[in-house]
Amino acid sequence: MDLKYNLEELGYEILDIVDNAQEAVDIAAEKCPDITIMDIKLKGPMTGIEASKLIMQLDLPVIYLTANTDDGTFGDALENSPSYAFIGKPFDKKILKHNIECAINRSDIENEKLNLAYGFVK
Repeated sequence: MDLKYNLEELGYEILDIVDNAQEAVDIAAEKCPDITIMDIKLKGPMTGIEASKLIMQLDLPVIYLTANTDDGTFGDALENSPSYAFIGKPFDKKILKHNIECAINRSDIENEKLNLAYGFVK
C-alpha cells in the first residue's frame, strides 16, 4: 500500500494491485496500462519475471520494483524479460518517478517506431 500511496502522490492512477503473476498478466491484457510495476517474488507458481515476459509480449512496459536485487536475480530478469527499469526496495520516490517517466517515454517512442514501420501514420 505504501507504493500505491506514493504513486498517487506523484499523480499516477492505479488500475489494480494484485499479489500473483497470473492476475497481473490477465489485468495487463484487459486494461493495457501505461506501465506495470512488478515484484519478482509473487504468490503462486509463476514468478514476476515470467509474468513480465508475457506482459511485454503485449507491447506493454514493465518496471521491476523488488527487494530481490542480488546479481543472480538481476541477471535472470535481464536475460528472460528485459524490463524498462530494475529498482530495489526500499525505493526512493524521486528515482521511482524518474524511472516511470523514462519507461513511459521509451514505450511511446518504441510504439511510434512500430506504427511507422507498419505504415500507420498519426
